[in-house]
Amino acid sequence: MPFSRNFQSRLIDGSLKFFECIVRIIPRWFIKFLMGAVFPIVWLTTRELSQICIRNFQLVYGDSEDRKKYELLTRRYIRSIGDAMLDLLYYLHRPQELSKIVHVDHEDNLKAALKEGRGVIAVSAHLGNFPLMFVSLVQKGYKVNVIIRNIRDENFSKFLFQLCGKWGINMIQTSPGKQFLKESLAALKRNELLFFLLDEVVAKDNGVKVTFLNREVMRAKGPVLFLERTSSPILPMFILQDEKKHFKIHIGQPFEIQKGSDARDNMAANIAGLTNIIEYFVNQYPFQWGGWFNKRWALDEN
Repeated sequence: MPFSRNFQSRLIDGSLKFFECIVRIIPRWFIKFLMGAVFPIVWLTTRELSQICIRNFQLVYGDSEDRKKYELLTRRYIRSIGDAMLDLLYYLHRPQELSKIVHVDHEDNLKAALKEGRGVIAVSAHLGNFPLMFVSLVQKGYKVNVIIRNIRDENFSKFLFQLCGKWGINMIQTSPGKQFLKESLAALKRNELLFFLLDEVVAKDNGVKVTFLNREVMRAKGPVLFLERTSSPILPMFILQDEKKHFKIHIGQPFEIQKGSDARDNMAANIAGLTNIIEYFVNQYPFQWGGWFNKRWALDEN
């Protein structure tokens, strides 16, 4: 029987705080050994999430395959999430080590965009160890603001905001709306980075319908709406990990906005274009995408 969502929330929150403490004093290799030893327990206590993940793999890759294959993929995926959590907590307390294994690809695109003086609308996703991208950019002197939906889990929300505050990463919650708009516009006016994680699910009346991984999904209009209001350039930005466990931040060229006579068609085409960029990287690095745990990421599941 699956454990309750409340229990899972407490387990995740407790695990994060526990690992944050031990990564400061215990060698990384030994922590990985411990993680491998306790994985069977983790697998049992996350059965609900595992079933969601298995179902999502089947939705995308077809349900004709043997279910056991998707269960093995899910096991591998959960291990990769654990490794990402370890990397996050480990390098947050060792910034000098992090800077040695992060490479920024095409940073000139970002510098050129900031020279315009209107800030940058950075479109990203729950892909790779994205919090480390924010940390790395702060280390390099950039001002980073991240738009997030209000987090229901108060314990996790407090934990997240404390970590981000430590690094000078400004988290902007989408509610209340007036405060969200005020803070976001102010960040762009200060010529800072304003991150949108565009792979999040939104309600049908708040988004636009696009195709993602062969499924219809709803995506927020935010990046394009802010561009229309501020003329700030949109840059796709993602962080991914290679086989050597090094990180690369990919900074794309400014996204070319479609400007036709129909505003609705323009919005749909532009958000679809940004979603296609995210889809490309998810297909290249499927085990580094956090969306497989999302219960309602496809439109027909809403």
